[in-house]
Amino acid sequence: MIEIAIAIGVIGFALVAIIGILPVGLNVQRDTHEDVIIGQDGPFFLEAIRNGGSTLGPGTSTSLDFLTNYVDSITVGGTPYNKPANGQMILGLLSTPRTSISAQIRALTGPATEQSGSNSLTAFRYKMDVDIEPFSTPSPASLDLTNEASQLYVNLYELRLKLSWPVRPNGAVGPGRQSYRTLVSGQLLENTNNGPPLWFFQPNTYTNL
Repeated sequence: MIEIAIAIGVIGFALVAIIGILPVGLNVQRDTHEDVIIGQDGPFFLEAIRNGGSTLGPGTSTSLDFLTNYVDSITVGGTPYNKPANGQMILGLLSTPRTSISAQIRALTGPATEQSGSNSLTAFRYKMDVDIEPFSTPSPASLDLTNEASQLYVNLYELRLKLSWPVRPNGAVGPGRQSYRTLVSGQLLENTNNGPPLWFFQPNTYTNL
């Protein structure tokens, strides 16, 4: 009987230790999973914006239409656009220059049960802030029509993405942070159709001074 009591005591001690460390392991697994998602989604949006598209307007379908299952809302300069209609509209709003852009997005990667709009209530969400500014050097006042640096000013933009996660059910954003930054060459054109202003990079088109 003594041996049985000792054995039960040892097993109980081990179970307490395992149960005590289990939450830590689960939190590490969750954080790693979220970091992997951000590490895949961030570069995707960076390249999508940089590669640009046509200026045909909000009614045009594109290969990015699948994003309507993941982009819940986009706020441009304080104006919210909930459930954008198609990929063209999503890309055009995210590419708006010189204004504050914020999007709430469900993870593009992750479990199959959370893809294509499934489990929208429990899916991992993050906030993405987009900043697009003309190349900062030289200043507009010093533009020289014969200077190659001036050519860069009118054909080069800085694109910055800041991702914050997770977005909780009450709208609060957790402590996760990751930033991406790149330069985009080409023209940034606004569509002339009716609807919200949409902007698209034209990587193969340049302005000649």
